[in-house]
Amino acid sequence: MRRAVATATTSKPELAHKPISPHVLRHTLAMTLLQSGVDLLTIQAWLGHSQVATTHRYAAADVEMMRRALDKAGVAGKQPARFQPKDIVLQLLEGI
Repeated sequence: MRRAVATATTSKPELAHKPISPHVLRHTLAMTLLQSGVDLLTIQAWLGHSQVATTHRYAAADVEMMRRALDKAGVAGKQPARFQPKDIVLQLLEGI
C-alpha cells in the first residue's frame, strides 16, 4: 500500500497528506458504485457484507446523492406544509 501511494503521489502530490488504507479504498469503491446508480444489494455482495444494513451506511453518508434525489423528486427548496388543525382538534386541546 505504501509503495502504491508513493507512486501515486508523483502525479497527485496531495495524496501524500491523506490517510490511505485498504478500508479507504473499499469505502471509495462503495461510494463510487452507489453514486453510479448501483443498487445496495449489488454493493453488499461486492463488499462481502453479511447484512444490507451494513452497506446502507454508505447511502446514509452520501448527502450529495440525497440532495440530487430531492431535486429529482421536485421537493428541494420548498417550504414544508404547516400543520393546520381542524376546529375539532382545537376544541379538544382547549378542553384539556
